[in-house]
Amino acid sequence: MTMFDAELSGGDEIIRRLGDLYFDSKKMQKFSRMTGAEMVYQTEERFANQHDLQRQPWLPSQRAIRERGQTLRDTGRLMASLTYIALPDGVKWGTNVVYARMMHYGGTKAMFPHLWGDIPARPYLGMNDDDRASVLNIINRIMDVDL
Repeated sequence: MTMFDAELSGGDEIIRRLGDLYFDSKKMQKFSRMTGAEMVYQTEERFANQHDLQRQPWLPSQRAIRERGQTLRDTGRLMASLTYIALPDGVKWGTNVVYARMMHYGGTKAMFPHLWGDIPARPYLGMNDDDRASVLNIINRIMDVDL
């Protein structure tokens, strides 16, 4: 699966707490699965609510305005492609859709002449403070459960 990296900052507490799980493979596997599912869900919520990581509304696409629809939801392919990979030492989530990076970061016709026009950035992948709190909650729940 091809994924692109989004900047994750402010995760020092998560990294510190992961040290508590790291040497327990069953707990680490559970963390990876639960966190992957949670982050995919949170990313899908951004599509449903039409906002970025900081809850700022996305600029509506011309198609969404014209059809009174939602941005990045025409066919639903991008949102439906969101998935995660549970790794032994963490988790990755994202999409293998070719145009995902362009929709996240945006692009200009000058940079990409094949575009029909400039595409504004509509960040959807990454973690915000609420997501980090959810991950810490997952860690706390796992640490409290004896597997």
